[in-house]
Amino acid sequence: MPIFIKICGLCTAEDVAAVAALKPDAMGFVFWSGSKRCVSPEDVADWTKKLPGSLLKVGVFVDNTPDNIREIVEAARLDVVQLHGFQALEKIQAVFPPRRTSPGIGKKPSQVWRVIYPGLNESETSGFVDAYLLDSYSDKSPGGTGKTCDWEAARAFVLKSSKRVILAGGLTPENVREAIGRVGPWGVDVSSGVEERPGKKDLAKVRKFIEQCRS
Repeated sequence: MPIFIKICGLCTAEDVAAVAALKPDAMGFVFWSGSKRCVSPEDVADWTKKLPGSLLKVGVFVDNTPDNIREIVEAARLDVVQLHGFQALEKIQAVFPPRRTSPGIGKKPSQVWRVIYPGLNESETSGFVDAYLLDSYSDKSPGGTGKTCDWEAARAFVLKSSKRVILAGGLTPENVREAIGRVGPWGVDVSSGVEERPGKKDLAKVRKFIEQCRS
């Protein structure tokens, strides 16, 4: 089965169009004000309005309130909510209940992903979410740190998880094939590993990353 590929931290219309042409499975947009990659929902809606529906639009949230998440989902027309930090899932579930049957076109996301930091919040799993994303943690940033996730712990999580698992944290075009082989995730997620600088993608690196995943 082909591995699912998400390119995250997109910040400009030009990068969105160029990365979309390389045909990843998903594109991620950060809605955390503490990030150098933070974008507005209105910009995301504009940048992505002509993209194919098969290309998932993922919103990255860090301890936002449920109402704020809902507002951004509607404004940006997101397909997936990706929860970083330590939100109480019960509150999020009240806004986005199970049995989501339609993509997030002005209403609800089709999926909710929960970020797991191996060794920190592995017990915070729930039948409510559709997938888990394994990432490295820093007290300065809940994601996009460029720090490699613990692959051994990630592999153990994959083996026991009943949900799809996406591996993030320090992935690059040079190490992603090894990471896939050692961890065995359903998907991979990259941000800083394919950048020229925070918020600006290096398209040659994005292309090589996707090629390494699919070769």
